[in-house]
Amino acid sequence: MSERIIIDEEFKGLCPPLSTKERDQLENNIIAEGCREPIILWQGIIIDGHNRYEICTRNKIKFKTIKKEFESREDVKIWIIQNQFGRRNLPAYDRARLALQLENLFKEKAKGNQGTRTDLTSSPIGEKVNTEKKLAKIAGLGQGTIQRVKAIETKATEEQKQKLRSGELSINQVHQSIKRAEKETKREQKRIENTAKIEELPTVEEMTGLFQSILIDPPWDWSDEGDNDQLGRAKPDYATMTIDQLMQLPVSKYADSNCHLYLWVTNRSLPKAFNLIEQWGFRYVTCITWVKPSFGMGNYFRGSTEHLLFAIKGSQPLKRKDMGTHFEAPRGKGHSKKPDKVYEIIESCSYGPYLEMFSRNEREGWKMWGESNFNL
Repeated sequence: MSERIIIDEEFKGLCPPLSTKERDQLENNIIAEGCREPIILWQGIIIDGHNRYEICTRNKIKFKTIKKEFESREDVKIWIIQNQFGRRNLPAYDRARLALQLENLFKEKAKGNQGTRTDLTSSPIGEKVNTEKKLAKIAGLGQGTIQRVKAIETKATEEQKQKLRSGELSINQVHQSIKRAEKETKREQKRIENTAKIEELPTVEEMTGLFQSILIDPPWDWSDEGDNDQLGRAKPDYATMTIDQLMQLPVSKYADSNCHLYLWVTNRSLPKAFNLIEQWGFRYVTCITWVKPSFGMGNYFRGSTEHLLFAIKGSQPLKRKDMGTHFEAPRGKGHSKKPDKVYEIIESCSYGPYLEMFSRNEREGWKMWGESNFNL
């Protein structure tokens, strides 16, 4: 053909590429049947039919052209995008991206029409409150999908976008990943701020709402559990606290809005522990059991386990996903001394700053406060 045909990269970029399978099928059809659909031009520029033009030119196959008239490049781009929505196999991600580009074009066109109506008569959509709803209808998508893709376009990585285009990831998967990353960024910033505050405060009385992980080994008073002279239960060498006293502990005062609680408890005291968790403003999640190296004593069954009840406040996730609900470790030295391994478990699963209440030792990276710090 003698007519000079121009390829405009901006116009071409508005047309999502065909998949390899789609393009091969199109080429096979054109070779077998000829180019049945004309190439559409505006001022000699292709606005529809880039793939057909390339295939026909390479294979020396004749094709027809049709000319269309538009007032401006913006009108051409609007037409190209709306024309793409007629493609049957266009992925939802590409549909949403095109809809968002269409939104920007209508905004630009509305600015150019200042002094006249801003609802464009050449399009079913204008600058109105329900823009996203109308865009979704044009694109054949839900309004939520448009909103999610809008977030993806500004916040997703190029790798995530590429996997969206290839179908490896869905719009929901990428959007959820972005939301999780944003939440984690906020949590990490909160941890940094809390750590700085904790380092500045010398006494427990000044602390409030700062810790994201709290470990408590209460000085349980067993006298309210019946069987006061339980076989094997030696009298502790520290002052005990009644359940009423423990309930008055200001645990919630030291807990951040997102916080993990680890509460040591024996089998016999489980009912009281569940009440404490609720009283302190946490919700019970699961139980991590310490399997001791040997049997203890007991009136009924020989005790060989102790439990670390795990509860949460807010929605703090774990650092890891491979921690089971039991562990083995040797006993610590001293009455009711817990294994040091518990610190490693908490540090690997939960975020700092860390607080241990009723502690009997020091550990780097933790605030350790003994019973004397809590004056009720």
